[in-house]
Amino acid sequence: MNSLKKIYNLSYDVSGFNSGLVNWYNQLIDKSQDDLSVSDVCKMIRQDILKDVAVQKAIELFLDNPYDGEYDDGGLLKVLTSLDIKSIPVATLDKLKATLGVVRHEYIDFDWFDEEAKFQYTKNVEKMLETLTS
Repeated sequence: MNSLKKIYNLSYDVSGFNSGLVNWYNQLIDKSQDDLSVSDVCKMIRQDILKDVAVQKAIELFLDNPYDGEYDDGGLLKVLTSLDIKSIPVATLDKLKATLGVVRHEYIDFDWFDEEAKFQYTKNVEKMLETLTS
């Protein structure tokens, strides 16, 4: 599969500013969409870099593992709750809704790192379901 650099005709950041973000970006654009990690898509959404690609991949990753996250369990869902879902296709929203419906009843059995993460995940599930049904 082609790299993001090739697909979207992107260039490396050669500003000489050797920051972690610039280094990450330069590595990111060499990846294909299939190679994007949870960390990549979360950062892409926060930095508004190829956001449509990031949202599509974030949803795909969430549907594959609803408990995944960049820094902690459930972090991917937190990022998804921050999005404007108007541009997401209805079929994808229906998949999200179905997955959230299942997760809503199963998250209790997940091996949470701590109770706060479990509490935040619960809030994010409810927030996302509310957004999807309104």
